[in-house]
Amino acid sequence: MVSLTGSVKWLVFFWLAWIGALAGFIHWKQPETPAKVLGGFSGVWIAILLFMFWRSSELRTYVRGWWWPPNPPTYKPNSANTIITLFIATVIIPVLYAKTWDSDLNQRIITLERDTVESMNFPSFTIFQRKDWTSQPDLQAATTPKCFLGWHDESAPDCGTSANPDDALPCQCGTSWDDRIQDFQWQNTSYRALKFQASEAMISTSPTLSMLAQTFFSYNTKKALADASRILSPSLFIAVHDPTLTVEEALRNGYTRMVLINANGVVAINLGIEHREALSHAPAYDFQLTISTIPSTTLECETTAACFLTLVFQFPSFERQVLKQDMKLKSPEVASLAGAWFALFQLAGWILSGAAWHT
Repeated sequence: MVSLTGSVKWLVFFWLAWIGALAGFIHWKQPETPAKVLGGFSGVWIAILLFMFWRSSELRTYVRGWWWPPNPPTYKPNSANTIITLFIATVIIPVLYAKTWDSDLNQRIITLERDTVESMNFPSFTIFQRKDWTSQPDLQAATTPKCFLGWHDESAPDCGTSANPDDALPCQCGTSWDDRIQDFQWQNTSYRALKFQASEAMISTSPTLSMLAQTFFSYNTKKALADASRILSPSLFIAVHDPTLTVEEALRNGYTRMVLINANGVVAINLGIEHREALSHAPAYDFQLTISTIPSTTLECETTAACFLTLVFQFPSFERQVLKQDMKLKSPEVASLAGAWFALFQLAGWILSGAAWHT
């Protein structure tokens, strides 16, 4: 006959091999849903445990002694403690994995953190004119667009000429405008697009520092009235995005979107700082826009002179919101949870085996 003590040694050896294979399945995701494998393995291990119980002469003696107390058996609490602990773990751990841990290992969550940065680069942006909206104004590239950091000063040097950004204020950033208007296609709609690519020298070192950008357009009120049966203020679309991305990448990956603005006036845009990670894409800034407009009371330009749109960008504060994608549960956390449960199983085995009352 196989003794109970010898059986426990083999049981512990194979149980550790099983739990090691289980940890590998969870960590390397082989297969993709190891809960099924766990269930099958658990059934095998339960059968092995029962078989080892029955093969043990000491176990049969103990069972007989339990039913017929006049013949008390020789009982080893430590061996029984080990068997009970492993038996409970073999049954409960796969159930916990299948019902809770497996789904949490495959569930993505978004974590939110807040911090404060010392400075921020101003964003890039693109002005869009929708081609099939005939009552929108026509973007013009003949008149050179303008840009100033700090405030309007035609005699200011170009941004980036000083090593210290604060010493260069105010400065000009007009070279960041594209020199031509491009055709742009987005969601089966055709646009004319004028791009502004911010340089690394365009840094806001303190909140509320302003960047002024000005571009020009023509607007025919008679045509707008004929096409739309009313005269509206001229409007254009704007998309503000991370300067490390092109506008195509930012739109495609969900880091920006087109917003309709009143082009006949001064448009103030407060930039909320949000750095987030879109699904299956590298993280980037997705600026949260708060837009207010001071509209012009007249529209004198029409087709005889160029109208202009003035944009005022600023960061009201340097508080940043960081959104990260993560898994709800990771394999090291599963190991920690399993360890905590195993400690509970040990307590149950210690009590049920009677080892708690033996010294």
